[in-house]
Amino acid sequence: MKNIHAKRVASKGQCGGWKHAGLLLSGVGISNLGDFIYIVAINLMVLNMTQSPAAVAGLWIISPIASVCTKFWSGSLIDRYDQRQLMIGADMLRALLVAMLPLMSSLWMMYAVMFLISMSSSIFVPSSQVYITRLVPAERRKRFNSLQALISSGAFITGPAVAGVMLIYLSPAAAIYANAVSFAASALILMFLPKLGIGDQNIGMGSRLTPRMIAQDWRAVLSFSRKSGYVVGIYALLQIILVVGMSLDAQEVVFIRQVMNLPESQYGALMSITGIGYLAGSMLVWMFAKHLPIRHMMGGGVLLVALGYFLFARSFSFELAAVAFILLGLCSAMANTGLVTFYQNNIPVDLMGRMSSVLGLVLSVLQVASILIAGVIAEQLSLRMVYTVVSGVMLLAALGLWVTSMFPSRSRYYDEPAKPKAMVG
Repeated sequence: MKNIHAKRVASKGQCGGWKHAGLLLSGVGISNLGDFIYIVAINLMVLNMTQSPAAVAGLWIISPIASVCTKFWSGSLIDRYDQRQLMIGADMLRALLVAMLPLMSSLWMMYAVMFLISMSSSIFVPSSQVYITRLVPAERRKRFNSLQALISSGAFITGPAVAGVMLIYLSPAAAIYANAVSFAASALILMFLPKLGIGDQNIGMGSRLTPRMIAQDWRAVLSFSRKSGYVVGIYALLQIILVVGMSLDAQEVVFIRQVMNLPESQYGALMSITGIGYLAGSMLVWMFAKHLPIRHMMGGGVLLVALGYFLFARSFSFELAAVAFILLGLCSAMANTGLVTFYQNNIPVDLMGRMSSVLGLVLSVLQVASILIAGVIAEQLSLRMVYTVVSGVMLLAALGLWVTSMFPSRSRYYDEPAKPKAMVG
């Protein structure tokens, strides 16, 4: 009788846990869909207002700058407060701020509001990462992360399509308001998630943040990084490889149009191919996640992404570029799912907010620097040469890091729980 009762309780907890996980995925998915609608609409709105390509380019600088300004202190906030409440508050604030954008008459006022939106996003994303780690047990994280990647890839494809339809029949302002509604809907859904409280009761939860407290938190992150150098080093280096890849993306349109001399129609086709490849890759990872070891998802995935960039660098035809973009799309989901799961399994959840902020700060600075450096070097040298050398270095670095994951002494970092447990709920 006791065994039967225990099984019923476990089954009930498991069902409730997946229900909560479904709510979380729904909230994040709706928010992601709104984000991609917003990206299309805000670019067009700024272009219509200013007729200036430079003003549109300025939109892409706002987010990393806001990220740098926020991540100095946001980790201290995330680890001391209820992450669910932070997510709800960030979504509600973003809904309000996005709804204000069509009312702005000045470009600089729009930039200021968008800066605040990006700051809110810099709090929402690591808060959701900590909450997911606490809600989803270790043996189910890989499956959950693969499903989240699938939802994100679906939003990546359907968001611009929805925005295009809205722009045909309505206006950019209507698409912006749709994004505000998506944030409000996400906040409403998140309200039905369980309150998990604060994990570590000894870090001064709910305390007012001070420069001294933030400095102490940075020291705690550096101390953990020294003790767990392999985990932090592998994760950071693989993330750097992906960030450097994104810096190449900033020159993508120039490479396709001016180096390969492809028309705009084929450039658009390559973008669509990438999106379809990412969706297909996300579906494959979701279907076969339990059969794919984390070390191969992470190391092999990043290696294949680097290979995709290298093939693109050496492409002299649309067909070879299409193969490279399919490979990039297919393997990006696998790489990201493996990286996120590795991070969740090896970083203490009570330190995760601060660790995410510090690493995110470093990566944001590196992203801005690598974009600027790649642009300057490309002006002086051949863009194809820059793509070839950078992607070649990425390829060798990814291969070396993947090989290190095979060492028996490192196997404990990639272990996965064999027995499924009931999820929180």
